[in-house]
Amino acid sequence: MTMIPNPVVEDVTEAMKSHPEYSDHTKVFQVTDEDSGLEARIFIHSLVEGRALGGCRRWEYTDDAAWAADGLRLSRGMTRKSAVAGLPLGGAKAAIKHGNPTMGMMRAFGKAIDMIEKQYGMTYITAEDVGISEELLVEAKTQTANVRGITPEETGVWLAGGDPGPFTAYGVFAGMKVAAKHKLGTESLEGVSVAVQGLGDVGYYLCEFLHKEGAKLFVADLDQGRIDRVVTEFGATVVAPHEIVGMDVDIFAPCAMGGVLDSSIKAKIVAGSTNNQQKDEINNTESKMLHEKGVLYAPDYVINSGGLISVFYEGEPADKIMAMIYDQVFGVLDRIFGMSMDTNMDCATIADDLSRKMLSEKQYAPMAQRQAA
Repeated sequence: MTMIPNPVVEDVTEAMKSHPEYSDHTKVFQVTDEDSGLEARIFIHSLVEGRALGGCRRWEYTDDAAWAADGLRLSRGMTRKSAVAGLPLGGAKAAIKHGNPTMGMMRAFGKAIDMIEKQYGMTYITAEDVGISEELLVEAKTQTANVRGITPEETGVWLAGGDPGPFTAYGVFAGMKVAAKHKLGTESLEGVSVAVQGLGDVGYYLCEFLHKEGAKLFVADLDQGRIDRVVTEFGATVVAPHEIVGMDVDIFAPCAMGGVLDSSIKAKIVAGSTNNQQKDEINNTESKMLHEKGVLYAPDYVINSGGLISVFYEGEPADKIMAMIYDQVFGVLDRIFGMSMDTNMDCATIADDLSRKMLSEKQYAPMAQRQAA
């Protein structure tokens, strides 16, 4: 018999205000469940019409400060991502402090989401992130309706929903093309050298899109099986993980974990799916460094917004959503790159300013405007 979860939800916002990554977050909740062993935090950075969306990830954090830093940074990024994606949503993130979440933990997590909505009037919508499978999300959905990313029932038509990887990758692909237009003088990626760091779900699909376009692929990953797959299917050249960041290529695509941008980068363009690519995104230190070096940087939360868009439009025809992602990512980055050239300002600072403007002015995409009405 399945036990009814009874987690404890505690508002720990005040305790988070002294953390250097805190930036006017709306609420931070600590979730514990003695029966399942769940330890989680839900970080709500902002709300739009009472709603915020952001994936749930699991990670074995080294200490409490690292746990807080990850959630505070990622939820802030989700606010910006929703804004530049043209969606009527605030930004949030959940982080489970456990290496291997159980079904019981996910039921307790789903119950906590339900409790937050009922007790605080805040709708946190969760979805898949690092270390959380669709199977685990299904378990959370037994306790709350606020779960996205579940594969729609088979209808014979590919629908948005389920795995966001192909949608995120397609947005990155679109971002690479507009970056190439500005930096290389052509939108075509045929013959363009691309170093892809990380061959998980998004990295794999990105390699597929790039291979079809005729790009030269250089790849690195810690998983030999992933490497073998892209070498066999796409003819990629393998590079040692410690060498991939500093390769002298046209485009460097970080698609693994964050904090990877540094002065060793020799690529002309940085365009990848990884969240929090900068070590100091409060001051945009790495973005400014790249700008001074003449490297064109596609801000992470702009170029990787395709997955969020697909989750928001869950159940819609996938081909239509893919086209929407391409247009949205291409258009916003085209605007950012143009402004950077006109003002001699780094791209991340421009993106931050633009995201605040789009959020305050409710610059939603046409289809999102209809859903928000």
